[in-house]
Amino acid sequence: MKRPDPFVEIDRIACGAGLVPEDMERRARALQDAARQLVSSGSLASAVAKLLVDRRGRHVALLTGFVLPDAFPCGENDGPLGTVALARALHRASFGVSIYADPAAVDGVTWLAAEIGAPTPVMPIPEDPLGLTASADIAIAIEKPGENAVGYMHTWDGRRIERGSVSIDPLFRALAAADKPTIAVGDRGNEIGFGAIHEEVVSLVPEARRCTCGCGGGIAAVTPADILFPAAVSNWGAYALCAALAVSLQDRSLLLDPGEEERLLHVAAVRGCRDGLLRSAAFGVDGISGAVSSRIVRALRTVVDVARAADE
Repeated sequence: MKRPDPFVEIDRIACGAGLVPEDMERRARALQDAARQLVSSGSLASAVAKLLVDRRGRHVALLTGFVLPDAFPCGENDGPLGTVALARALHRASFGVSIYADPAAVDGVTWLAAEIGAPTPVMPIPEDPLGLTASADIAIAIEKPGENAVGYMHTWDGRRIERGSVSIDPLFRALAAADKPTIAVGDRGNEIGFGAIHEEVVSLVPEARRCTCGCGGGIAAVTPADILFPAAVSNWGAYALCAALAVSLQDRSLLLDPGEEERLLHVAAVRGCRDGLLRSAAFGVDGISGAVSSRIVRALRTVVDVARAADE
């Protein structure tokens, strides 16, 4: 019997794999299908793993933060958790790693990194992020808002972000011009990277067509990434990339474990990071219970263990 492709399974788990509401999983799958048309690999997870492994030892800039002063003054908890988990995995896989977060989110991300022993500096995204172009060989954005067609960032429910989050669209464009790869993880189409499938986002996600600020550009982001990894929850997309690296390098230490996920969720709540849907501190992300996130983490570990056993 043919062995299941672990990377295909990793893509599937990042979509919620029967653990989230059907419409949420269906949207993530449809967005992944669109993004998959732009890579030569049969799965997004394998495309990301190959890009990274081929550049092992290079410096990766991880960027996160979704800050809105009156709603998420310290940022959302979706993005930072995945960022510190991926930072640790990349460090253990012999990459140089730096984390850049929106200024108001730096404290929370620093505590999260310390909680799981990610030995990675956490710095504020500069007001002019173009200064990072020279130091970054690869950029990975995790749940970072992107500009729409008229140059504004928005929340999922259509609010314009005018303060709090720093736009990294100029950085992604500069990296593309310098032929340096970019990867983006997002979940609803308003995050940077979704410009790679902008038309599909507008078609598949009705909410992306409108905003409440009157700019007329909707919420769909227009700046692309070389590889876009949609997920049901962006943290899960980052955990999926850890799993993809773990399969490629046969290194289980790159994975997060369920207990660590639970601790990260508690630390995020204490440090003021808010659930993006509930807009309050919670043991969960985007309205999904933390117990579900733990099951996602456990499912990814199982995929890696099955792949390792098959290779032995």
